[in-house]
Amino acid sequence: MTPALSYSIAVFFIILIAGCAVNLLIQHYIFQLLGIAFFFTYIIVNSAIFVENTPAVTFKDLFYRSLPSLFGISACLISMTLGFWVFPAIRNRVRD
Repeated sequence: MTPALSYSIAVFFIILIAGCAVNLLIQHYIFQLLGIAFFFTYIIVNSAIFVENTPAVTFKDLFYRSLPSLFGISACLISMTLGFWVFPAIRNRVRD
């Protein structure tokens, strides 16, 4: 397993756990959409800087550099889905 992939999996689980904690809030989707926007912006800026500073860029290099952010986006989307389907019952039990 490459270091980029193992790091990306770690990012996925950390963001997923944090997203599940955020799901206890009533308006959890705002924070998760903010996380998706942050990761997307980070991919664009990081890729632009890398392309500007590296003379011979391959798609593989760009893909591995953006992999942790892509895993973060997917963790935000999964936790948002859980927030709409699973966590309403949990929020109601915590509130009562």
